[in-house]
Amino acid sequence: MITGGQPDPSVCPLLLLGGAMKKRGERVDIRISGLDEKGQGVGMLEGYTARVRGALPGDHVRAVVGKIRRRNQQLEARKEEVLSVEIQRIPARCVHFGVCGGCVWQDVPYDQQVRMKQRILQQCLMANGIDVQQDDPLVMEQPFYYRNKMEFSFGASKEGLLELGLHLPGRFDRVFDLDACHLQSDISNRLVSHVRAFARTHQLSAYHLKNHQGLLRFLTIREGKHTGEVMVILTTSEEAFPQAEQLAEDIQSAFPEVSCVVHSVNRRKAQVATGDEETALLGRGHIREHVGDFVFEISSRSFFQTNTLQAERLYRRVVELADLTKCERVLDVYCGTGGISLFLAEHAQQVLGIEVVEDAVQDAVRNCAINGIENCVFMAGQAELLLEQLRQQSEVFDVAVIDPPRVGLHEKALSALVALRPSRMVYVSCNPQALGKDLSALAQAGYRTDYVQLVDMFPHTPHCETLAKLALEK
Repeated sequence: MITGGQPDPSVCPLLLLGGAMKKRGERVDIRISGLDEKGQGVGMLEGYTARVRGALPGDHVRAVVGKIRRRNQQLEARKEEVLSVEIQRIPARCVHFGVCGGCVWQDVPYDQQVRMKQRILQQCLMANGIDVQQDDPLVMEQPFYYRNKMEFSFGASKEGLLELGLHLPGRFDRVFDLDACHLQSDISNRLVSHVRAFARTHQLSAYHLKNHQGLLRFLTIREGKHTGEVMVILTTSEEAFPQAEQLAEDIQSAFPEVSCVVHSVNRRKAQVATGDEETALLGRGHIREHVGDFVFEISSRSFFQTNTLQAERLYRRVVELADLTKCERVLDVYCGTGGISLFLAEHAQQVLGIEVVEDAVQDAVRNCAINGIENCVFMAGQAELLLEQLRQQSEVFDVAVIDPPRVGLHEKALSALVALRPSRMVYVSCNPQALGKDLSALAQAGYRTDYVQLVDMFPHTPHCETLAKLALEK
């Protein structure tokens, strides 16, 4: 955490101002001294570490106290008014800014956003004893309309009117009607309006998270940024949906760009957009996208980097950092649908990809076949188990590329990986905090971090990707 100080351990573990214990809902003034790993503003308030969403270093804010954790002297507060700033704000493009739980920094100049992400990354690394100079970040020329996939949620207003849009900050049970989002193409906004109107006209119900009744759960839109192909996925409960084919025909008539409409049924209570069974109402069940010289088939379940343009730059940079000469055997851990594997294969003797999601492995195999790649092999299973199996078989790899989930490397996966002793590694991280932890553990196993570079995949949010290059100490 980036803060201006630490809580005083002598302070009584009650939140006191002027002699009165503060309660949830009270207004307080906080000076923001830094950012935490999630991009929230951090300040000290009578011995408590206060976190304020949307506040920036140098801000003086008036906020409403939320959750109070007296045991570890932390609290959350909701920004109500900015009294003064050091980082100047700009008008946000989106009419939903401040209401939507997505963009946090749309009112911050883009270059300042990137600098704050670098600051968060550096803090996470230094906190874990990793002292390495960051290279210049890979930033976006156009920080809007970059997403190739978005999930929109159905809900209902207090009056019972069906809504379709995005979530309020921190409220998974509340959505607002979306007018327009500036992170995905305009066709996405028009599709949201069209599906909402269809649902209201046909009096379709939204799924209720508490009583688990109702039909409509999610609308997901995927787009090929280079091909222009669009997929629409409607996730519903198991209730009957006789209007499904009519909706698909209606969408095709109004949007010729849409080449695929999928009906996905989620029978579980878990609020996720991935269903248990799917029916292609229109098209072949997937769309195609170009990344560099490669063609990828993307199904409704496929993992694919959300930012197509930056994904290509990220993949090319991974290849450069791997320093391949077409003689190496490369291990691609958490390979997903094979995006990085295909780029590596052009420059390696062989690539072995490991991925736990079987659907993703099938996509990876198919993507290799589509592109005529013959030196990639994929294994489905948990990384920690497959890596241990490779170690027991005395397999040898010159380079390992690691792109783990947000929690970072599983402890057993890390142990098995270092036991394979690849001479160098390239770590692709979506979580600076997990990256710092893993780089520290790899350092103890004999791997030196030589290089770190931030890749901005998600403008207007605190999220970013990071590339790290490691070498085995001789």
